[in-house]
Amino acid sequence: MLNILKLKLKNSYKNVKVKNNNNNNKTSFLKKFEPSVRNWKNSIYAYNKNTLSLIPEASRLTIKLIKGYFNLYSLKLEKKFKKKSKKNLKLKKYSSHKIFISDGQFKHTNDLVNITIYFYNRQLKNYITKLRRRYIRIFKQKKYRFNKKLLLIKEKGLRYINIQNKKKNILKKQKILIWSNRSQRFITTKYQYVYLRRFIKKSFYKVLLFIYFRQLIFINESKFKNYYLQGLTNLIKKIYKKNIIFNFVNVKYFYLNSDIFTQSLLLKIRKNRRKFLKYIKTSILISKVKEIQYNPIVKYSLNLKALNRTNNLDMTNALLYDIFLQNKTKSNSLKEIVLNNINYKRLSGVRLEVGGRLTRRNTASRSISKKIYKGNLLNISSSEESNSFTLLRGSLRSNLEYTNLNSKIRNGTFGIKGWISGG
Repeated sequence: MLNILKLKLKNSYKNVKVKNNNNNNKTSFLKKFEPSVRNWKNSIYAYNKNTLSLIPEASRLTIKLIKGYFNLYSLKLEKKFKKKSKKNLKLKKYSSHKIFISDGQFKHTNDLVNITIYFYNRQLKNYITKLRRRYIRIFKQKKYRFNKKLLLIKEKGLRYINIQNKKKNILKKQKILIWSNRSQRFITTKYQYVYLRRFIKKSFYKVLLFIYFRQLIFINESKFKNYYLQGLTNLIKKIYKKNIIFNFVNVKYFYLNSDIFTQSLLLKIRKNRRKFLKYIKTSILISKVKEIQYNPIVKYSLNLKALNRTNNLDMTNALLYDIFLQNKTKSNSLKEIVLNNINYKRLSGVRLEVGGRLTRRNTASRSISKKIYKGNLLNISSSEESNSFTLLRGSLRSNLEYTNLNSKIRNGTFGIKGWISGG
């Protein structure tokens, strides 16, 4: 295995001379090749060619199942916050109050499928912001003030119980009783229970809402746990007939992934097409784009001659140690050095194209197309120094993420194209 890797390094990577500050020429190789999973969304080797034709359909079906699983919600809890109506249930499809999921990257082996999915949990963020707005005053209060309120509720409750007991005794004397077939004995009416229940609801309304919010947050967080994911994995096992492993990557901002970025915009346009220009502008204004300057000095150098030695068995350990020694002045931890050397981690540019039957009137007389961009979509290292880089899926560059989504509204169809570049 070691010899194969050495041959690959000799043939595929070219040595490049780089000048450092010390004016020492060091040989290094630049990152040119991307992983096959990012290139084609599926990496598989199969002896039977017929299995390859079924993979795109299987991957499409699995993503539908995953999206359906994460869009699950409890009606009982959500009814307590919003009034029940058919209109609200219809608009729930188009609301951005959900967990956004990107297209999966599937890595196949003989008996296993490794699925990596990027997600943006907007639902959880909305719940947390609502909790902070409503209950930050209550929890910031001092203890004696909070205890005073609880004592007031307790005193009122005891007073109402005494009044109800007196009324209950009067009813017993008057013999206003109801026969119960289950218990086969005389019981008084349940007016006392109903009255006390209403009193508790009114007095502890905010506390009960807080409990409901906590329940919703628990439901949201439990979707990513193994116990609840077991049902989803069993369904996907039937499609691939293999074991399945999920790798969920939580995206901090929605504009860091092109699939999530376009999905959120598409839902907004479907909800109200008349404001599509406003939605496009706001989504691009929110995205934080940084100007990335090209640094001609390579951060680390790799000596290929050292790898060809037979004595050097642990190549990765030696490589990491070299990187650590070269960048020791910047930071003492190896983790920070490795993270600093990773490419395409900062957003350098965003571009959106929207086109279709998006007229304000309800007549589909003509189609409208708009283009808005921010930053730069160029691959800086290739454009500045004219270094060669691989292309993904034909003409797509390695620093870009591209998505194309279509949807339907009353006037007709429309489409969204989104590009995100990293540097």
